[in-house]
Amino acid sequence: NLSGLLLEFERNASVQGWTVHWAADAGAARRIVLDILAEAPEGPVVKGKSMATEEIHLNAAIEAAGRRVVETDLGEFVVQIDHDMPSHIVTPIIHKTRQQVGDSFSREGLGPHTTDPGELAAQARAHLREAFRTAAVGISGVNFALVEEGAVVLVENEGNNRLSTTAPPIHIAVMGIEKLLPSARDLPVFLRLLAGSATGQAMTVYTHLIRGPRRSDEADGPEQTHIILLDNGRSRILNSRQRSILRCIRCGACLNVCPVYR
Repeated sequence: NLSGLLLEFERNASVQGWTVHWAADAGAARRIVLDILAEAPEGPVVKGKSMATEEIHLNAAIEAAGRRVVETDLGEFVVQIDHDMPSHIVTPIIHKTRQQVGDSFSREGLGPHTTDPGELAAQARAHLREAFRTAAVGISGVNFALVEEGAVVLVENEGNNRLSTTAPPIHIAVMGIEKLLPSARDLPVFLRLLAGSATGQAMTVYTHLIRGPRRSDEADGPEQTHIILLDNGRSRILNSRQRSILRCIRCGACLNVCPVYR
């Protein structure tokens, strides 16, 4: 019943103030983002960790359009400044040592060379705070979307998604169409499943339920919120023998036991 849920989600999200966009493929999704950026104020684009934006190669498109984009997840930030690729969907720099990260931060002028993880995190925090302060647009993925509430759910451990989606005046969420849940009543089991399977936690540190733009009685938050419903082959998979792969919640547990990956 995905098609019916998508239409219901569009109605309910629109009531909450979301601008809902439909993207048939990666090119359409990139064009939607670039059109929004063309009308946005000056300033960097800050991004939370998102497999959907990796899928559509969004960063390259934004940079080609002349805008600066900053990955704000610590691992994704390291990948970006090293012109590398993430090696794991949960822990993107599992292939790097702290010596390599220290070398990268020193090269980029983030601070004196160190291999201490706490000091490296502090250097990244100081650098990224300036990006959050001046950001024009924040981009995130979507872990789950709640049809009945017209809301999106983000889970993270660092807090960068919270800053990416509340500090800038515009928030864009990019969501694969398979990420729908009928309502918030269905959410707890998935939150436990995701955190436990991904990192062995009972719960992630931050769980965000975002219900559209800032309300008149709220002190902060974006003035505009956009959600892009990304197909990019998912409808075709839904009507094939491989439809069960759309159950994937990107927890990474398969990589932890996969002999080929290991």
